[in-house]
Amino acid sequence: MRRTELKQDLLTSVHFLFPSVCMLCGRVLVKGRNCGEELLKLQVCSSCLSQFPVRLSTERWFPCLSDPFEEDPIPDMSVWALFHYETPVSTLLRRMKFHSKKYCGSLIGELIGREFPTDVPFRWDAVIPVPLSEKRREERGFNQAEVLAKGLSEHLDVPLCNNVIRKIRHTKQQSRFTEPAQRTGNVKGAFAVDEKWDITGWNILLVDDILTTGATMHEAAKILYENGACRVFGAVAATHRENGEE
Repeated sequence: MRRTELKQDLLTSVHFLFPSVCMLCGRVLVKGRNCGEELLKLQVCSSCLSQFPVRLSTERWFPCLSDPFEEDPIPDMSVWALFHYETPVSTLLRRMKFHSKKYCGSLIGELIGREFPTDVPFRWDAVIPVPLSEKRREERGFNQAEVLAKGLSEHLDVPLCNNVIRKIRHTKQQSRFTEPAQRTGNVKGAFAVDEKWDITGWNILLVDDILTTGATMHEAAKILYENGACRVFGAVAATHRENGEE
């Protein structure tokens, strides 16, 4: 038996004993029945994918801050979001973030990478994930923003630079605060650009998982501008905000 035939037989046996299942509903994925080749790779069935709360293409850009202020040094900061923060996307993000299900984030990252607009009139220099503190990263095992940023980096063919920004102090989880001012205060001065990097003139796509008040992304973007960035835009998987909402 040739090596290629043996390999195929082994793969067939593995797939029979351990079939791929949809990460949301748990049904066995059968190509041609409930998924295609791409969905089989992504581990989601067509029925579950159809339930994803995708925003209209005209309703995906938001001002970064939900509570803007007059002295804002970067008042034009905008953030793109593909999904409403609803099930099943909210379920996948929580599984990734709080239950270490990294593959859930890989699916979301692939989807936002496929949908992110490519008609911008400039070239991106870097995709940069909003960093976690060392303590939080050790607890979680990975940075959820970095998992999502990977999909954007691959589809846009732009370098993923995951150590440009450092979180220089540990902060409480933003979800503990309800008021925008509290969230702003919690992350104020929390980020710094690593001294190894010269980002002068860079066009940067800054990535996080969820846009709520925008305080975290705004603070990270401000540091990038202070260190010479030319443009900074944000990209997230989801937000519960609606266009025009402040």
